[in-house]
This record gives sequence, structure tokens and C-alpha cells, in this order.
Amino acid sequence: MGKHEHHAETLSQELARLVDQAPADRSLTLNSLLRDTVGRGLFLVVILLSLPFITPIPLPGVSMVMGLVIGVLAVRLALGLPPRLPRALGERSLEAGFSQKVLSASVKLLQLVEKLAKPRHSAWLDWAPVRAANALLVALMALLLMLPFPPFPPFTNSLLAYSIILLAASMMEEDGVLIWVAYAISAGTAIYLMLILAALESAFQRLYNYLFAVLAG
Repeated sequence: MGKHEHHAETLSQELARLVDQAPADRSLTLNSLLRDTVGRGLFLVVILLSLPFITPIPLPGVSMVMGLVIGVLAVRLALGLPPRLPRALGERSLEAGFSQKVLSASVKLLQLVEKLAKPRHSAWLDWAPVRAANALLVALMALLLMLPFPPFPPFTNSLLAYSIILLAASMMEEDGVLIWVAYAISAGTAIYLMLILAALESAFQRLYNYLFAVLAG
């Protein structure tokens, strides 16, 4: 993708218009949403799919699918490819009533995001290697979201979700200040997850040594 285009409508206004115009019985797909929002839907879909994970409760089955979709979109963005999902992921119909509720709720979220994020100090964000690196960082966070972390370490999914949402919002609105907050949260999240993995490895090693000693004795 090249330099972001300037749109007369904000993404929240565009989405609100689509919700108002869509028939109540119309089923939506992720690919149709990407098409209807003229490319900016990539960031919308990434933000929407991250929302369920703001709660501190791990969602292992859901996180794998959602993380896969976010990862595919992020990698396509990094490679400069059109924001489109493979048919198996992008053409599945969302139940009409459900999609209307989700999209209506997302309008309010986007309005909040647009208040926090705004174009500022963004010249460096337009550099192609930076855009690709930011997209790959989103893909990395999505990959970590897919990992089946046990339920007892809190905030594993929510920290990843906040990282993804802030990165997507910063890229969408070309906010060269907010994205540093996203970098900080992403780095802190990565350190937190590494500590969790180290603790799990240590616990399993102690359990293995204990069982080996019992069986050997």
C-alpha cells in the first residue's frame, strides 16, 4: 500500500452509513466488509476481531481462528497485497442479526479510536519498510494470540488484543505518537509472555524430575 488516501468520511461514519443502508436480513462476510470500506476495512476487521479478547479470560478455540484471520491480513498488508481473505475465511456468512449488532457496536468503538488517534508526526510511518514492519508486528501479536496459553496467567489475550488494536488504530489514522504507546505495550506483552513460558517450562521440568525420582525410587 502506498501513502494513505484522505477520505471525506471517517471510518466510523462510513461504517455507520453501511449499517444504515444494509438490509436487516443481509448476511455479511469479512471480504464484503473489506470491499465496502475501500481498503480501510482491513483495520476495521483487525480491530473487530481483537475485541473479544479485551477481557482477561483466555479463549483458546476462538483465539486460534481470530488470530489466523488477523495474521493473514497483516501479512498481506506487509507484502503490499490487497486486503482480501482466502475464501475459506473471508466468504463465510455472518448471521444477519449478529453482524448488524456487532457492526453497530463497532461504530462507537471506532468513534473512540478516532478521538484518541489522529494524524500527527506521521511522515516516517509512510516509509514502506516501516509500514511492512508494523504490519509484521501485528502478525506476530496475532501469532501469539493463537497460542494455547493456560487460563491461570491473567491478561495474556487482553494485552495482545490491546497491542493489536492500538497498532491498527495508529496505522489507520497515521498517528506517529500513539504508535509508540502500541510499541511499548507490545514489548511489555512479549516480555510478560516470555516470563510465563519460562515459568511453565520450569514447572514442567520440576514435575518431570519429581516423577522420575519417584519412579526410579
